[in-house]
Amino acid sequence: MTFIIATIVIFLGVIVFSFTISNTILILFFAIPFTKKLEKVSLLKSNNIIASYIVALFIQIFIFSVVTIIFYIYFIDSYFISLMVGYAFGLLGIITKIKQFGLNMNNFSDYFEKNKNYFWEELVDKYNTDREELLKFIIVAVNKK
Repeated sequence: MTFIIATIVIFLGVIVFSFTISNTILILFFAIPFTKKLEKVSLLKSNNIIASYIVALFIQIFIFSVVTIIFYIYFIDSYFISLMVGYAFGLLGIITKIKQFGLNMNNFSDYFEKNKNYFWEELVDKYNTDREELLKFIIVAVNKK
């Protein structure tokens, strides 16, 4: 029974680490810098995006911290090591995909879908169905400035 619980805790560690830390990396190294670039070239009608990402960042850090602290306080003798093994596997998963945390079509598509209301209506109307063209337009606009 201990082996089964330890295995479940390892999987929990992988999920918690992968979810919270990968989202934190995306926010810090893609979403916030990309938003600042868009604001610099005036492609956004509002600057509230960064505030929402900061809130999300704190939520991710809070979830990670709470899970770690709970396991440290209540399960230090039994399952805390299993959680750390899960975190290590989650870290390996993130390291193998580290290049996917920058500007690419998947990240941009998610970013645009989440923040579509902050873009100027003309951009949304013109490029809503063709995100690749919008991304090309944004890259050209950012590189000009």
